[in-house]
Amino acid sequence: GGMYEAYGSIAARGRNAAILHYTKNNQQLDSDAEMILVDAGTVLDNYASDVTRTWPVGPAFSPECRSIYQIVLDMQKQVIAACKPHQQWEDMHILANRVAAQGLLDLGILKGDIDGIMKNYVVGYFMPHGIGHLMGIDTHDVGGYPKGTKRIDKPGLRNLRSRREMLPNMVFTVEPGLYFVDEILADAKASPEVAQYIDFDKVAAYRQVGGVRIEDNIVITESGNENLTNCPKEVAELEAIRATAYQ
Repeated sequence: GGMYEAYGSIAARGRNAAILHYTKNNQQLDSDAEMILVDAGTVLDNYASDVTRTWPVGPAFSPECRSIYQIVLDMQKQVIAACKPHQQWEDMHILANRVAAQGLLDLGILKGDIDGIMKNYVVGYFMPHGIGHLMGIDTHDVGGYPKGTKRIDKPGLRNLRSRREMLPNMVFTVEPGLYFVDEILADAKASPEVAQYIDFDKVAAYRQVGGVRIEDNIVITESGNENLTNCPKEVAELEAIRATAYQ
């Protein structure tokens, strides 16, 4: 097994999961209605791993937590299914945004038409990071932006750590997330073009979710990809594990 951490671990409970690189890691797990997000990885034979799981503190997800978690899981599954040679990494991010947009529309957090939501990059205010990054000897490995490639200066997309063609033997993380960050949502509310697509009363009802991220590590193969991460992530799996603590 791995001998040491690939990076400083993140262990964030409840609202702290809305802090992307939370480091205090010292909150008591004293609310069954909340979740804990753990982002951690080890080094094996000089190569890094980078895995995130979010699960309920109690024996089951609250209804609000379950709804957001399932959207993030759907985002990840659809992106992983789409990852294959010669696809552009930024297109995987856009795909994740579309899945999130539909899920948030179904919950009533977003409103209006999905094309308008996508055109105005509304999901970028709920996922203020890229869909993932290259990984190798360094956790955030080099090569994400080939020479001459520029960043896309739009919400969410500007935070992509990679903008390139996927090729066989490249290793990427796939780590969609949804977060309720007060400061970022205040920016959304201040923008009429964005605010028209958000029901802020609904946002308030989900604020205590904090954030959800699910992260796997995949290697691009000649015909698709191989998922190197086998940690449980289905709702039923996580609830079954947590229920054992209450027996």
